[in-house]
Amino acid sequence: MQKIVNLALIGAGNRGRGVFGQYAIDMPHRVRFTHVAEPDDAKRLEFAKQHNIPPANVFADYRDLFTSGTESLDGVVIATIEDVRAEPTRLAMEHNLAILVEKPLATRPEEFIRFYDAAAAYNGIFIVCHQMRLSPMLSTVKELVDSGDYGEIVTVQHSENLSYDHMAHSFVRGFFNNDRLTPMLLAKSCHDMDFIAYLIGRPAVRVASFGALKHFTRANCPPGAPAFCLEGCPHAATCPYHVIKLYFEPDTDPAYLRQMGVIRDKDHLRELLQTNRFGRCVYQTDNNAVDTQTAQIEFTDNIHVSFTMCGHNGVERRITKISMTKAEIVCDTSSDSLITVHRFAPVKRLETYQVDTRGTHGGGDRAIMDNFIDAITTGNHSILKTPIRASLEGHLLVFAAEASRREGRIIDIRQYEQQIRG
Repeated sequence: MQKIVNLALIGAGNRGRGVFGQYAIDMPHRVRFTHVAEPDDAKRLEFAKQHNIPPANVFADYRDLFTSGTESLDGVVIATIEDVRAEPTRLAMEHNLAILVEKPLATRPEEFIRFYDAAAAYNGIFIVCHQMRLSPMLSTVKELVDSGDYGEIVTVQHSENLSYDHMAHSFVRGFFNNDRLTPMLLAKSCHDMDFIAYLIGRPAVRVASFGALKHFTRANCPPGAPAFCLEGCPHAATCPYHVIKLYFEPDTDPAYLRQMGVIRDKDHLRELLQTNRFGRCVYQTDNNAVDTQTAQIEFTDNIHVSFTMCGHNGVERRITKISMTKAEIVCDTSSDSLITVHRFAPVKRLETYQVDTRGTHGGGDRAIMDNFIDAITTGNHSILKTPIRASLEGHLLVFAAEASRREGRIIDIRQYEQQIRG
């Protein structure tokens, strides 16, 4: 009989509860959460209730979790806010636990390098949650590229098309709306850059990036709009970002509500939106996160990549087009889970591949938890698909691209790495 893995969760927010916690609910024969640390009282108690965690194993401060004794634990999932990941990870390494930590690993380049160097020396199981690599669609694309059947990569065009409501919720009103915490590219596209680096499989040479906050500014605020939508906005009928349209519809993303806490009912939600950050007019917040950004990346062997992130789209999806010497590979995460290959050498032929993209991040979240649990139960480090050592290039690309955008210059990746290492 397979061992049931005992895990602790640090950070019971949207992803902690909705992704990692849900995995344990769906897979009780494989894993259970026996400890939780979360500073928000409602979130902490809700998670403890959902997973039947005894009060002795429920903590407001993650440091208390480690001092209480971790002998019964096999591993820890760290899903805290971006700038609170290094310290709980360090403590988990000190206690020789298997570790799954959310990306990005840090919000500043120098902090990332220190985090990375310490974690890369760890001999235990250590996974970074770069789930896009494991999504069935993009992992199939990687297999096709690596098969050799389609020649060599020439160029890649990859776009992250962020829906207008996701942009407004997370990056205008939400916790990631200001670079005091994290720049937009790091918050939203860290795993896109990781996937690009993984797909190419060669070192990056240099990057140039451009981007700006174009729309969500006070200059674009319609006349008479109050600071909060529910204060009687005269533009409620025409504004796509009004809170009634974003948070009270049958198809409202549950993740949006989880970020506000534990919502009892719609009356409670309406009450919260009268004063919380998610109820604010999108043209009157403290945001400075860009709503559009591009990056042009050169890799060795004359491979060039064009990346675009934009927060003004009706459909949330990623589109990848890979031009190779014998074929063109195209995938669109909203297009019926199809990968299309237009082969033109040695013969002209159209090929299609159907994949299962159900689940969050196209099935990548479940796949990465499967990999984490498999590694713990087998003790086999070689099966890790997103180990810490594979995280360097993608993070460097993000930080270098953001430096390029801010400074208005092309960044040499290897020189940049030396610079932040001091």
